[in-house]
Amino acid sequence: MEKLKHILRPMIKRVAPGMFDVYHHLRGMAAATMYGFPSAKLRVIGVTGTNGKTTVCNMLAHILEANGNRVGMATTVNIWTGKQKWINETKMTTLSPFALQGLIRQMANNKCAYAIVETTSHALDQHRTWGIFYDVAVFTNLTHDHLDYHKTLERYQAAKGQLFKNLSESLRKPGLPKTAVINLGDPAADYFDQFVADQKFYFAIDDLNTPETPDKTLWATDIKEGRDATNFILHTPGGSADITLHLPGRFNVYNALAAASAAHALGIPLIKIQQGLHSLWQVPGRMEYVPNTKGIDIIIDYAHTPDGFQKVFEALRPIVSGRIIAVFGAAGERDRTKRPILGQIASHFADDIILTEEDPASEDPDVIISEIGAGLDPNKFQVNHHLHIITDRPAAIKKALEIAQTGDLVLCLSMGAQTVMTKAEGKVNYNERATIEEALKALV
Repeated sequence: MEKLKHILRPMIKRVAPGMFDVYHHLRGMAAATMYGFPSAKLRVIGVTGTNGKTTVCNMLAHILEANGNRVGMATTVNIWTGKQKWINETKMTTLSPFALQGLIRQMANNKCAYAIVETTSHALDQHRTWGIFYDVAVFTNLTHDHLDYHKTLERYQAAKGQLFKNLSESLRKPGLPKTAVINLGDPAADYFDQFVADQKFYFAIDDLNTPETPDKTLWATDIKEGRDATNFILHTPGGSADITLHLPGRFNVYNALAAASAAHALGIPLIKIQQGLHSLWQVPGRMEYVPNTKGIDIIIDYAHTPDGFQKVFEALRPIVSGRIIAVFGAAGERDRTKRPILGQIASHFADDIILTEEDPASEDPDVIISEIGAGLDPNKFQVNHHLHIITDRPAAIKKALEIAQTGDLVLCLSMGAQTVMTKAEGKVNYNERATIEEALKALV
């Protein structure tokens, strides 16, 4: 059946794009109906944007749990249905409509008060979220990604905008206003702000250059970035609090502000927001440190977009005393235009680069690598001179660890916490952290 779907989908899409949309719409309607529209029984928060969605979802989940609530959540890396929590191994951020509605039904049956759904542009465009009655819509940011599917940034933005456009028209739950939460620091803020909502909350960092700041704005000041933690003061319309995040990077302050804004809009006390953010020690595959005895830092991160690369490198460069050795690739059958841009950004910040595979799918990984390489600075990076081409990812990681010295950072990008890699022969088991740990054992 799965093979038949892979054969029929491109045929339908090519012959009759309208039929392809109807096909997805009917699947969404069937899934919601089959499971009895379970989202009507929960408070549903949808988080969309290019980067930060998974981290925002996990931050918000920890805040709600700190408040004593039972929480359901579906993200790229993890799934909660209350007390049951497990890794998402599907390689899909927003699941198929049947799987997603089934999970929300489990959340409702398990007496969850909230459902947090990481909501992608693909899912919105393909009606996977039809019949999910969102109460809060959160916008993190909009940058270059998925242009292989959406073709233009405008269409990509419009797809994400569906979450906000449909918000006020979805089923209303007693005493629960429809709420939009918007990143004021993003250029696309005005686009998402145009849609109707019962109430709107905004978030920003103190250097935001706007003539007027809306009343319902949460903002951060006195940001202090470190290797193991980020500290700042969170200001809300109801007071201020000192926040300690066990996650590095200014971009994680934005993520914390998004989660705090959603929680504040839901009436969560400031002390619980503070406790919840402090309780989150790590998001799998997001700025995840791998402990070792070699005297080096090893970080796994899911960054795979130009903006994601820029933010990760900008966060780490000031706190690394030695070299940054970056290991990365780019996904096959995805937006090819971003590949040289990834190379360009990495070559600006990294001292050594090892190009390798990352979900090549049906594409030749060596071709993908060459397209990334086109963006590298040829004066700084030459093969075997600060640049290594090692297609096999475990071998690439082993090489990075071999050349790393005390004070260096080995930065493994793009795979994050995924548990499989998609190759021409299909999905094969792959775990970045386990690969690193095995390589470290071999070095002893």
